[in-house]
Amino acid sequence: MKPVYLFTFLLLFSINHISWAQEKILHLSEFEKEWNYAQAYRSGNTLYISGTVGKGNMDKALEHVYKVLELTLKKYNLDFTHVVKENLYTTNMKAVTENYMIRKKYYNTHTPAATWVEIKGLLNPDSVVEVELIAEIEKTL
Repeated sequence: MKPVYLFTFLLLFSINHISWAQEKILHLSEFEKEWNYAQAYRSGNTLYISGTVGKGNMDKALEHVYKVLELTLKKYNLDFTHVVKENLYTTNMKAVTENYMIRKKYYNTHTPAATWVEIKGLLNPDSVVEVELIAEIEKTL
């Protein structure tokens, strides 16, 4: 099994076997604890989701990122309609815009505030995209 597929499988397996709906902090790996950050942090009515990265071809990278974000939201009994802000960082904006339908599949008609920025690089040099979210736990509108 290729390392990226093994990592994805282990990540999805660990997310699906933890109940975090009422927890303040969600860690997906020991790496997060070692680096002092969480995949998600709940503060009052707001859920902050750390940047989730994708590697390789942009279509596969985006699909991976939004799938992990979807599973993280589900751990708090949320979905993409709860997202109020998205920040996307990429090393290749052209490739992101060519694959915008992948993002649209997850948001459907929901339109959160969003910022997309092309950058020189991410922490892991193999990463091509990173997306972070802010979501409302209980919708106010």
